[in-house]
Amino acid sequence: MRELSWRTDCGAAFTEAKIQHKLLFVLFACPRAKNAPPILRGENPTLARLLTEHFVPVHLASLKDIDLNLFRFDYDRQLMGLVLTPEGNTLARWGGEDISMRSLLSFLERVKSLERSAPKPQAPQTLAQKFPAFAQTKRAKEVCYHCHYAHDAEIEQQRRTGTFQKLSLYRYPPPSLLGLTLGDDNQITAIAPGSPAAKAGLKVGERLTQLNKQPLITAADLSFALDALPESARSISLNGKRLALASGWRAYDISARPSQGIVPPLFGFWEEPIPSSKTLALKVTLLFSGERWRASQGDLQLGDTIVAVDGKTLPQMSASQFHTWLRMNKDVGQKLRLTIIREGKRLLLTLPCLDIVF
Repeated sequence: MRELSWRTDCGAAFTEAKIQHKLLFVLFACPRAKNAPPILRGENPTLARLLTEHFVPVHLASLKDIDLNLFRFDYDRQLMGLVLTPEGNTLARWGGEDISMRSLLSFLERVKSLERSAPKPQAPQTLAQKFPAFAQTKRAKEVCYHCHYAHDAEIEQQRRTGTFQKLSLYRYPPPSLLGLTLGDDNQITAIAPGSPAAKAGLKVGERLTQLNKQPLITAADLSFALDALPESARSISLNGKRLALASGWRAYDISARPSQGIVPPLFGFWEEPIPSSKTLALKVTLLFSGERWRASQGDLQLGDTIVAVDGKTLPQMSASQFHTWLRMNKDVGQKLRLTIIREGKRLLLTLPCLDIVF
């Protein structure tokens, strides 16, 4: 079994790749990423062989001093891999929703002999350089810059300049928004009836290769290409077939994206869903401590069960989904009216929508 050795010095790795005429596989793996250890340890012999024979493997665990113009990917993900040429051109991306060992092996097999042609990257730019305000924050003094700090910094800059729009939180749209389910080799495994993909005539078994003029190797490449499109886009060319996009086509459940959690309004409580309920039923299990949170809690108490918002019954959600729904549907300065159940009684509470300063 080949011994897998991960490089951590980017400059040296690019030099090595040039000398050996190899591609680089750069893995951004947060220490908290569950699927990372088997990859980093090279437990799979096929993985170890592929990486040692065809790539210079690089592992990066932080965005500190990393060139954001060179390494462009979905920073909200804890595990992402990029294949780059020694000249610094990104050929393909791996990660996102499918981070299984099987998908990684399939990805590496397909990209190891790609033609090495792509636009040259922009001049180097670190997180602190690209977003100067970030350099003044407490986070900038941390040893590790979590990847999602890049999206956080961008959101904060947009808010300072008055250019922020909540629609911009819908980053890296997944293939499901087009009605597509993709397999390891970017082949379509399922198409939702009546979806843009179905109406365009895409077929199960077809392999996605191009969106507009952007080559596609993986679902992560598709999301990257979709992310570059504006909300106003009303059609795309996918494998040469024209897909129509409706207004609001970018919207999806973003509750798992860490960066959206900094957007106000913020509320100082947390809940657990009641499993037996099909409609909204969230039991308050935590009230955040500290003076800054108290006003946002109103008269809410531990044990209260939230069953409606502004007089409307909603579908059951997780706590993360509920708070995301609140920030996408309420604005700072508005009032939040919660219908709760307390000791068997139905009560109406009014809470302020606040921007909590950290």
